[in-house]
Amino acid sequence: MTTCSRCGAQVNARWFCPNCGARLPDQDSATAARRARRRRRWGLILAGIATAVMILCVMFLVIASIPDPVALVLCVVAAVVPAAVYSWLVLRLDRYEAEPRRAILSAFGWGAVGAVLFSALAELVFAGVLSTTVGPDAADFLTVAIGAPVIEEAFKGGALLIILWFFRREFDNVLDGLVYGALIGLGFAMTENIFYFGEAYREDGAAGLGELFVARAVVSGLGHAQYTGTTGAAIGWARSRYGRGVGQYVAPVAGYVLAVLQHFLWNTGAVVIAGLKGEDLSAISLVLLMAPFFILPAVIVLYLVARTASRRELQIMREMLHDEAARGVLTPAEYQVLTTDKLRKAALTEAERRGGKALERRLRRFFQVAADLAFRRYHLRRGELLKPGQQAPDDRYREELAALRAELAAAGLTIGAAHSA
Repeated sequence: MTTCSRCGAQVNARWFCPNCGARLPDQDSATAARRARRRRRWGLILAGIATAVMILCVMFLVIASIPDPVALVLCVVAAVVPAAVYSWLVLRLDRYEAEPRRAILSAFGWGAVGAVLFSALAELVFAGVLSTTVGPDAADFLTVAIGAPVIEEAFKGGALLIILWFFRREFDNVLDGLVYGALIGLGFAMTENIFYFGEAYREDGAAGLGELFVARAVVSGLGHAQYTGTTGAAIGWARSRYGRGVGQYVAPVAGYVLAVLQHFLWNTGAVVIAGLKGEDLSAISLVLLMAPFFILPAVIVLYLVARTASRRELQIMREMLHDEAARGVLTPAEYQVLTTDKLRKAALTEAERRGGKALERRLRRFFQVAADLAFRRYHLRRGELLKPGQQAPDDRYREELAALRAELAAAGLTIGAAHSA
């Protein structure tokens, strides 16, 4: 017999109460745990298989399009290095709450593999349908001008919703959305550049590759990051709008539309200008002509948005952690270090001086857990509902902070000691 949590009746059923239809609790917790582990295990296996298949498909396409081993190495290096540099710069925007490595790799990896693969397939279908209706020439133009922006931004932007679902505790605000979106765009641009570089090498050798490298990877290297970063910022803004009007639903759509519009303007502008100038116009000249109008202003705006969001993050930490300091979870000195840039940097430098990189990583973990605690409290205060088993989600963070403080103290480091003195 099982007691229904809704109507209180004693019923002889397994899944649903025959009186009121409420779902019944699973009385066999061990069986439920085994089922949950089995579902997670199969989920991970299927996800791993799907990821491996996608990676192999992209690798096959890359190798097939660049059969020359020397050219392949040159093209891959020319695409990977700037993507890594730009990714490092993007990650530096988020100073107070670093994103987990698995989320970073998931975002970049989807852009580099999944978004490229599915976008390519969808664009082939789009171009094929148009070719039979409006002719091959018009189909080529419409695919570049409309099909590519709509399709690519959909597959890149859709990944942001998946990241929000699986990494919700890490996806807190505008800045997080912008960072994840930019990383997806950089991954996409990296793989796309490999194909373009291979084509340039086949046609004009190393000189053609070098010219396109400067044009695509250096001057316009932030294009895809700009587009998907716009979508991400909009989703990040809507993240904490719990029950606060229709804006939480309109903003992500508006962000996607704006990303498509930016992508459309760049692609269409390139085709139109290249057609007007003729074959004498080099790739570098074309990009230098377009970048000040189509990339630079948007990148500046997104940078300003990121800076504003970063200041907002610091304000949230000051407000949420002030209560934690008042209740003794943080010392006054720790609170000052956590909410002051200069003191944070000094503390990290001191940690590395005393205990090397290992101690510095422990201190960074202390900072990260404190930031997670602050944003967890912020979202709960804004109206986020607790999930099952989350009656006291803040306690886990507080316990880890205490454990980390003890580890740091054992290594001879007291956070804020120099400042207090």
